[in-house]
Amino acid sequence: MHREFLGASESDSLSEAAALLVDEETNCLVVVRGGEPVGRLESRDALDALLDATGVAGESEADPADLTVGDAMGPPLPAVSPDDSLAAVEERLVAEGADRVVAVDDGAAVGVVTDGDALAAVAPRTGTGADGFGGEAPPGEPRADEAALTAAAAADSGAGHGAAATMDPEGATGRVAAGPGDGAAGTDGGGDPVAEATSGASTQGVCENCGALVPDLVTSNGQAVCPNCREI
Repeated sequence: MHREFLGASESDSLSEAAALLVDEETNCLVVVRGGEPVGRLESRDALDALLDATGVAGESEADPADLTVGDAMGPPLPAVSPDDSLAAVEERLVAEGADRVVAVDDGAAVGVVTDGDALAAVAPRTGTGADGFGGEAPPGEPRADEAALTAAAAADSGAGHGAAATMDPEGATGRVAAGPGDGAAGTDGGGDPVAEATSGASTQGVCENCGALVPDLVTSNGQAVCPNCREI
């Protein structure tokens, strides 16, 4: 609540109270009598009273300077206790259809709570420590869409290697990965797959007949072929 609020006395000049409403850019004053809230002066009520005093036809029926706050004030604002919960204050604002309530302690007005104050108090707080804010994944973990793109790229890469092996079996043979414990193909650390196939040993490579990449090429009729092609 705001412990400092705009107030007026019943005997105050209505013109001066209206000027205070304009200067402070507010639409309501708490009318007090010895600290006790006894009414409210809203800008619309002050304007109506001043217009009535002037007269619709422009002929003055009363001197606006003689009008007091008590002549134009409305009923008191809904009252709450400073110890009331914020939920209770919100319920009171809604039930009374008011945009503010006055906090009363021992019969005296000690503060004011507006609907804007209540809204600001319950607004969610956000910051860099908010979990899952904006759908961001924790540092070091890929987002779901990034993981999908990575998987798709890997699939495309695998498909490209398969197509190259099918179109150029002889060239692909030199790029076959070595088995566990073996050196890379075509280096001093491992044997030549084609040479091993020629000697009749089983090895991994691309079938020279169907172009399939298999782990157990065998020699048949001078070609390194897969078991399926060997049976044909």
